Amino acid sequence: MKFRKTAAASAGPDAAAPVAQPAAQGSSWSHGRSLSQKAVTGLLYLGLACGVLALGMQLLLPPSKPAAAVVAAQTGLTVQQQEAGAYATSFVGAWLGATRQQPGALLDYIDDSATALLSEQAWAYRDLSVVSIDPIEDAGTVSVVVAANVEEYDMTSDQGTTFWPRRYFSVAVRVSDAGMTVLALPTPVAAPAHDASTVQLSYTKTVSPNTSARTTVESFLGAYLAGSGDITRVISPGSTITAIDPAPYQELKVTDVRSDRTPSGSPANGDVVHVFATADVSSATGQRLTTTYALTLTARDGRWETTSVDLAPQERSKGATSKPATPTPTPSH
Repeated sequence: MKFRKTAAASAGPDAAAPVAQPAAQGSSWSHGRSLSQKAVTGLLYLGLACGVLALGMQLLLPPSKPAAAVVAAQTGLTVQQQEAGAYATSFVGAWLGATRQQPGALLDYIDDSATALLSEQAWAYRDLSVVSIDPIEDAGTVSVVVAANVEEYDMTSDQGTTFWPRRYFSVAVRVSDAGMTVLALPTPVAAPAHDASTVQLSYTKTVSPNTSARTTVESFLGAYLAGSGDITRVISPGSTITAIDPAPYQELKVTDVRSDRTPSGSPANGDVVHVFATADVSSATGQRLTTTYALTLTARDGRWETTSVDLAPQERSKGATSKPATPTPTPSH
């Protein structure tokens, strides 16, 4: 390590004595530290005073109400639970189509030893679909109900004819990060309960032919379903409705239109009326269907335009006293 010599040591013995220096004073840093300590002390006293004042104000205020408990909103099905629906559907199809000699895709779901329980003849089925998915709490399992039309013999017929009743099967699927597993073979169950109560719709007024609202409905459905005319001429500005392309039907005839109130022949801008239309449609090969549409019409420049194809018809409010007839399809002959 190198050391640095001072000036007195390097001058030798004949050097003059060092001149006396004035007494050292405190550094500016030490003086600033003293001021900082005083400032901190002052802030502490100020904080204590504010705390006492806040406590006094709190005692003078009325007692506050306790916070309400936060209720966690129930979420929908997870992605895995939704995937369990498709998994159960494939399982039911493999189960119906498997035989003891040819289990086929069923071996992807069950052990080989279970094939001894299978039928000697496969079941014919079609139109498989998921009916419901119900999670079983705290079990990591979902109960999936799958429906299918299954070919069965009509035991009341002397000719041994077949028919295709809709059958329902329950499947328990365990869902985990590792994948999915069926816990048992499908269980035939009863069909979901059907609500037999009569639904009353709000369309109580008949929209006569040759009226402005009726003409709009006919022109709109013709363009929407049969490609007849320009649909943009009969829809409201800004509407996102587009015609079905390619048009599924060749011919269309509107047989009945009803509304929730009588539409004016000369409506004011912004007037709204809800209509329920019944129409007969035919394909190029002569196949025919009767269909219904719930539409919302809005007036502009003295005429009616279609604003939306409603997702569902409007039901009559339960508080209504009168009981109008429910609109029913009236196909032409």
